Amino acid sequence: MSISNVYGIAPYTWIPGPDFQAGFDDKGKWSGTQTFTCRKFDFDSTPIQTAFQKGQSATVLYPNLSAKWNFLTVDSVTHEHEPGGLTKIRVAYTGYSPDWEFDKNDDSGTYAYNATLTEAPIMTHPDFLTTVSQEDQDLIRGCLDGRFEKNLLTSSEATYYIEDLLGDPVGTITLASALAWFEIIVTQRQETWQVSQVEWTHSATDQGGVDASYLGKLGWIDPDPDGDPPVIAGRNWRLTAISDSQTKQGTETTSDYSITWTMSPPGQEWNTKLYTKPT
Repeated sequence: MSISNVYGIAPYTWIPGPDFQAGFDDKGKWSGTQTFTCRKFDFDSTPIQTAFQKGQSATVLYPNLSAKWNFLTVDSVTHEHEPGGLTKIRVAYTGYSPDWEFDKNDDSGTYAYNATLTEAPIMTHPDFLTTVSQEDQDLIRGCLDGRFEKNLLTSSEATYYIEDLLGDPVGTITLASALAWFEIIVTQRQETWQVSQVEWTHSATDQGGVDASYLGKLGWIDPDPDGDPPVIAGRNWRLTAISDSQTKQGTETTSDYSITWTMSPPGQEWNTKLYTKPT
């Protein structure tokens, strides 16, 4: 099996890391960092070297960024070959944009993108929810919690006969996807799956602190987070955390604050009934 199949990296391509970060100094100059991964024997190829050359736009390397980030370009590149035939590419960005002028734009500060893996209930998996009928889902749940069971004598690889604890038939599972999920959930007893948790944080230091309008949006779906965060189809953002640490020196108060948005789970948007702010 090729490395491309093992690691999911096609020849002469790269995978952006979930660690994009950018911000600007008191003179309005932007800088940022991000890591990427490619196949080791592709690193010296023309496509990779061309893509990661000085002056390349961050949006070319990381298409999930909106066009507003076109001004951010590659300033320097370092790399490190890792075990397993992979190469880690570390990019330093730089740039300036009049749309993000330091003294005039409320969106000033530092932006950080963070993605981690966390455990979620197995029955929240998008494939289970979309490829298994509600009837078959109910049969699988019943077998999992002990109300139903699979008849081992009459069932075959293509057909599972499900009955209650008295031996009375309650349903039949025949679709391939439902049979596969039955094996994962009931037979193998896999309770969770690893799901990506993605966060976007805007942090800054000033004498104003967090604008009161953010407190009113805390917990609700936010279609327009600060700083144009990356977009992933079928998922959206919700404002989930605010912190503001204040330091007093004489008559002046300086605030170090951060505002964090959390992306909805893979394959679904936040429930609008639960998380849409009342008007």
